Amino acid sequence: MRRLFDSELVARLLFTAIVVGILLAAGGAIRYFMLQNELSTNLAAQVREEGGEVAIESKGQAHGLMAADIERRRLVAEQFNMMILGGVGLALLGLGWLGMDITRGRRQAGEAIAAQPGISDASD
Repeated sequence: MRRLFDSELVARLLFTAIVVGILLAAGGAIRYFMLQNELSTNLAAQVREEGGEVAIESKGQAHGLMAADIERRRLVAEQFNMMILGGVGLALLGLGWLGMDITRGRRQAGEAIAAQPGISDASD
């Protein structure tokens, strides 16, 4: 009977987890810094960063500042989501790496036992 989890299948799944983790972490970090760049050019973010008040001269200017603030809030929320995505990627990378290390250690221990004369592997 074939084992439920073939060691080659597990190794491929763990390698896939590592690659996906790297891609998620890198993608999240790149998008985070792109959003940071967009926030630095946003008028509402600049006003909020300075902590000052804006003298509004017209209704159109008020609507423009309000639209900029809505955009700033969307950018901050998306930036937060990219931090989460990057963290998930790093966690997936770490779990995949740990799993690969564990399976490699078990495989090496099994090979060491099989290489000793007079000792047979118990999993046969």
